[in-house]
Amino acid sequence: MGDPLSVRTARPGDLSRIAELEGQLFGRLGFSHSALIQLYGTSGEAWLVAEDADGVWGYSLTQRGMDDPRVGWILALGVHPERRGEHIGRALLDESIVELRSRDMYTIKLTVKPDNEPAYALYIRAGFQDTGQFKEDDIGDGEPRKILTLLLATGPPPSQPEQAADEQHKEQVPEDIAGIRLDF
Repeated sequence: MGDPLSVRTARPGDLSRIAELEGQLFGRLGFSHSALIQLYGTSGEAWLVAEDADGVWGYSLTQRGMDDPRVGWILALGVHPERRGEHIGRALLDESIVELRSRDMYTIKLTVKPDNEPAYALYIRAGFQDTGQFKEDDIGDGEPRKILTLLLATGPPPSQPEQAADEQHKEQVPEDIAGIRLDF
């Protein structure tokens, strides 16, 4: 095992390394450096990297859904093969979920190749549900993908105490009409 890694928000200077890892991990299906630059402009503030003193070893790329602003997508999550087995993928996934939730996204979706059993198992252990599959022609690259979905609680975050039920439903009556009786 290498040095301990920390997870932080990705910076523009990380895009070359992310593109390198994308190519290594996903080949022709990985995001190119130019695609990452364009995507970073719209959603990079929520991207994460895992790094140590030797550099970036993993990343997670997320984005808000186009059809529903409460839906977040994990576009890509990868860990360098030399650092697999160190729970870096799970740390990146957990932090991505926290990041998307903090941006008021209550549903998180991702896709995974059906034969990528380690990634599929990671997502299922994290609470994602298998909610369908894109066919080979749906994506455009000739490869099928499973669609996995995680539903998050929509209530207040744990740091905000919930209002007592009797306070939530207490009728607010303006002072100037208090005591007026209406007959129907």
